[in-house]
Amino acid sequence: MGFGDFLFGLAARRPGEYRRLRGIRRRIYTRVAPLRAEVVRSPEPIAFADLDRAAFEPMRAGSSWGGVFDCAWLRITGEVPAGLRAEVRAGVADPVVLLGIRGEGLVYSPDGDLLDSVSTVFQQGDHPHSGGKYRPVQGVDLSTGRVEFYADVAHNGFILYEAGRGVFHGAHLATRDETAYSFYYDYLTLLVLEDATDDPALSGELRDALDAAWALFTADDLAGARAELAPALAAPSTSDFTYDAVGHGHLDMAWLWPLRETHRKAARTYVRAMNAIERRPDYVYGTSQPQQMHWMQQEHPALFERMKAAVADGRMELQGSFWVEPDTNLPSGESLVRQALVGRAFLQEQFGLTDEQLRLCWLPDTFGYNGNLPQILKKSGMDWFQTIKLAWNKTNDFPHRTFQWQGIDGSSVLVHMPPEGDYNSRAGADNLLTGLQRYPEQVLETALLVYGSGDGGGGPNEIHHELLDRERGADGRGLRGLPRVRTSTAGDFFRRLEQLEIEHTHVGELYLETHQGTYTTQAQIKRHNRLVERRLHEVEALAVLVGDDSRPVLAGHWREVLLNQFHDIIPGSSIARVNREAIATYERIEGELDAYTVELIERMPRAAGEATALNLTSFARDEVVKVGDTWFRAEVGPYAAAELRPLEPRPAGAASELAFTDDSLGNGVVTLRFDADGVIVSCRDRAGAEHGGQGLNRLVVHRDPYVWPFNAWDIDPDYVKKPTRVLPMRLITSSIDGPTVTRTQEYRSKSVTVRQRIVLEAGSDVVRFDTEVDWHEKHRMLRAEFRPTHYGDTVRCEIQFGHLERVTTERDSVERAQFEVCAHKWIATEDAAGGFALLNDSKYGHRAKHGLLSLNLLRAPTFPDKTADRGHHRFTYAFTPFATGELAKVVREAYRLNTPLQVTDAAPFGPAASVDDPGVIIETVKRAEHGDGVVLRLYESLGRATTTALHVAIPALTDAAASVAAPVDEVGFAAVETDLLERPYGMADQVDLGRLEFAPFEIKTIRLEVRR
Repeated sequence: MGFGDFLFGLAARRPGEYRRLRGIRRRIYTRVAPLRAEVVRSPEPIAFADLDRAAFEPMRAGSSWGGVFDCAWLRITGEVPAGLRAEVRAGVADPVVLLGIRGEGLVYSPDGDLLDSVSTVFQQGDHPHSGGKYRPVQGVDLSTGRVEFYADVAHNGFILYEAGRGVFHGAHLATRDETAYSFYYDYLTLLVLEDATDDPALSGELRDALDAAWALFTADDLAGARAELAPALAAPSTSDFTYDAVGHGHLDMAWLWPLRETHRKAARTYVRAMNAIERRPDYVYGTSQPQQMHWMQQEHPALFERMKAAVADGRMELQGSFWVEPDTNLPSGESLVRQALVGRAFLQEQFGLTDEQLRLCWLPDTFGYNGNLPQILKKSGMDWFQTIKLAWNKTNDFPHRTFQWQGIDGSSVLVHMPPEGDYNSRAGADNLLTGLQRYPEQVLETALLVYGSGDGGGGPNEIHHELLDRERGADGRGLRGLPRVRTSTAGDFFRRLEQLEIEHTHVGELYLETHQGTYTTQAQIKRHNRLVERRLHEVEALAVLVGDDSRPVLAGHWREVLLNQFHDIIPGSSIARVNREAIATYERIEGELDAYTVELIERMPRAAGEATALNLTSFARDEVVKVGDTWFRAEVGPYAAAELRPLEPRPAGAASELAFTDDSLGNGVVTLRFDADGVIVSCRDRAGAEHGGQGLNRLVVHRDPYVWPFNAWDIDPDYVKKPTRVLPMRLITSSIDGPTVTRTQEYRSKSVTVRQRIVLEAGSDVVRFDTEVDWHEKHRMLRAEFRPTHYGDTVRCEIQFGHLERVTTERDSVERAQFEVCAHKWIATEDAAGGFALLNDSKYGHRAKHGLLSLNLLRAPTFPDKTADRGHHRFTYAFTPFATGELAKVVREAYRLNTPLQVTDAAPFGPAASVDDPGVIIETVKRAEHGDGVVLRLYESLGRATTTALHVAIPALTDAAASVAAPVDEVGFAAVETDLLERPYGMADQVDLGRLEFAPFEIKTIRLEVRR
């Protein structure tokens, strides 16, 4: 298939047949009266209630209302001709209102009621519509003889590009020839089948029938033309395979349009779906992303009530429980838990859904799926998983479409990937046959068909419905040459599927062999997300410590953060406006969280002496803190506060282990030596062991060419074969400040300046790089590259609630395809003699191959945001050697890097929550979603089974327990283990906090409540 065929479908592949379809189309509608148009233009949307009716001005057919993202209101008015008016009143005529625009619009009555939506948005391979550039408008009241309606219109570009202008083609009343209309879709259905089938006999029969029907049509015998095609349309399917078809309108929360436009796209999509449900008794529509439903509840309450009724009647399926369809590589584990908590709560509160109705996770378009997602799904009530994205692999065809997926902890979910590899199926014969050809599990004799216009929403339109009606057959027996098709919810499909024997199990992550650039693009968004996730964690824990109910304060912040974790926002694959608005949202949230933090700390008891260090991590901390110009030592337990102690001055004459020269830096634990380019060429520990290998922290600018068409998404895997540029360095200064020794280096070229402070702390073997970059490159990539002494055949990469082990070899195409991988706060590799870990505070993209650990710092793509990543950046990364098998140290140091101690004037207090096992991490301390309880979320981080005690001394909880009027031996609090939705397991027996048993990478949620 050539590119023209791919993009334009029948128009390019069968131009003669396309001309025939246009000829038939001209017979369908007959204009009976013109309609007048007036316009109000605006750069941003105007609500219907705010329209100034006096501001409308006349608009001629063929004129434009504006460019990409410009907005306009059209007022369309006219009269029904007198003769036709009488026929309308008598019920013998049903004229059609046709509206022609280049773009999309939401249609209102004069009273502000939503009537319909129209769209001529082109999608790859679209079949031609019976109305050409016009669309029929449903619901316009013609009974009075007067026509009046309003359309809120927009033009959001062409395919992937911000191109073109919104155009008003015209509006008129017309009558529809039902025979011509039906013949058009009869012909189109069989033409697509004739073009797609690999059965020569069937193709020949259909060709003869189509030619004969066309001859009769040109002879003005429409009834005869339809009759000529009737036998082919009546011939039933002989296939044992059945598609379960569900309508869908995949709508990205933001992508090539801003968030404000998604509000409007959602309304257009839902009103079309509701109209179709009311007109077509067997139609089932599926929708995901409660965020969009919440917008409808706020902005179009009458439409929302129609949606609720459709759900109650089983006609609209709510697919998935996540608040949005998020990226699952970049958000933290806790963020993914909140996607389920927030989304599911909305669906159950507003639509009354049961747990059985919420067993499906619907993530068709996300850029790969982390290896702990099965556990998160299972413990959030989701047993099934739907995607198509692995069909996008560039190197290896993923071998299965229906399989069990087992995560790093052993949890499994049932996966189905609609075999066509599309969540926007056109539902034509070519789509059904393509899916069958691509389906390794055909023996199951069933698959899901997700059809409708999508990405920008819309859902099934006239073409989808008419083709599917004919493919299903009048009696449901299908159409010869095709699999059978029946309407179904996705949930019912999965219920049938789970009763079948599924042979294959895939273990580990579902790695997408494309879009690896999304681990790095738009570094500011990723940095802000990491920061906001940490601050939300801290304020939730603080609120528990002081007994404040943070739920109403943080609910809105969580919803906005979850929205920004949508799979085209946090990956950095949206237009510039989306990125600017996301950063502004993060910065506002950070400010509000900072203010709330101050408020909470002020409610804590005051310190009598020195300031205190507040530690809101699961690890005991012993480190130095600088307050003003003075250095202090902080020894503070987990979830505790301790008084800062001034550092003892070094005795007179005592030698300091902190030292530097022009080419070295040391603290007595490690000694670094630098070459003329600023690369660390030696890193020796106190015992004399070398860790520097072939060089550490080599800053390299790589070529990062435009990979068409997805520049922000993709990295050319051959970038490693292209010439690189090592940035020239000059030493600025070296200095000792209290317990730290620092070397400041600057790298400068025409389009990039990097300034780094390389910091060693007394007593620590962590080497930290505090980095500032002014970045103005184009199609280049800045990476920090490390070739340590100790390097193994695998690398461990932190992911959500655990880590994943990946190979560092390239022995086959699968290993080569994983040239760039996603990790969170750390990656680590080791051999029999030692290990080396790379830590970071805001980066995700890594290369770990053939002795190299490479951290992707910045990219510079030009599409869809031509300014992506240009500007000033600040971030920190670090490395640390470790003894073989001592991964707990790596985990601890990564948390320390990402969660600095907070200096406060609150009084000291001991650990509020702690565990005995260093591999078990208390990740979250929060108020329970309901009631007065406290929730602790823990996970095993090292990948081995263990048993540990959980010690709890939360002041607000213990104070409340002590205030209970009960016998002394009954005072305290109860501990119950729950799932991630905070639903108790089993009989909800109290768990023994003195003996919590963890399987490898297990997540445990413990709810604590005062026993009354």
